[in-house]
Amino acid sequence: MNLRIGENLKRLRREKDLTQEELAAHLGISFQAISKWERGESYPDITILPALSNYFKISIDELVGMEEIKRAEEYEKINKRWLENRNNNLHKENVKLMKDALKFFPNDALLLVQLSSSLERLDGTDAEKMQYLRESISVQEQILRGEDSEVRNATLYNICFAYWKIGEHEKAIKQAEKLPNLYKSRENALVYLLTGEEKREIAKSSLEPLAWSISHQLTALYETENDKNYLVKAEKIREMLLEIK
Repeated sequence: MNLRIGENLKRLRREKDLTQEELAAHLGISFQAISKWERGESYPDITILPALSNYFKISIDELVGMEEIKRAEEYEKINKRWLENRNNNLHKENVKLMKDALKFFPNDALLLVQLSSSLERLDGTDAEKMQYLRESISVQEQILRGEDSEVRNATLYNICFAYWKIGEHEKAIKQAEKLPNLYKSRENALVYLLTGEEKREIAKSSLEPLAWSISHQLTALYETENDKNYLVKAEKIREMLLEIK
């Protein structure tokens, strides 16, 4: 269990505009102890919790962060259940699970992504599948209005294909044009900024998506120029890069 005493104590202290030394003086302890608590290096002795809760006029549960801990545990259980359902192709159950979860965790980016993904996996008639796709697009548009840039980029990529599947090709292309190009990617930046083992790991982890990206582009050239040499080159490059990885 990850107690939240340190971060709560820091927040409460700053709300009262107190330094660590001033708070320590009120409690009759050293400021070094408070510094360690706030950095998460140690926890207050159980005997001092009542003094802290009385001083800040909150319950011990609030100080410890029991509500946040319970919410985090519930959130973890929900996501674990979603993964189990997905592995068992229980996508209808996952749609309900995510919709119920979003009532308690509104606008949560991960839950919205998982709802969108589950909707697109639902089976049914062609008309029903089209409706599920449209609902998924609506969810993804909600994600794109959020602030999580990594989730937004992943969603932006996915929504291109959702629009394409329902026949709205212009919208698909318009969204695709908003995606970052290959040069301005996270991997290209990190491989220059990191050193040693971290640099090696990011370089190797980048090879698989790079292999498939090159393969896609060469396949596109084959389809437009009808030259099978592109397919041969794509296969060779894919094998070489994946072998290195």
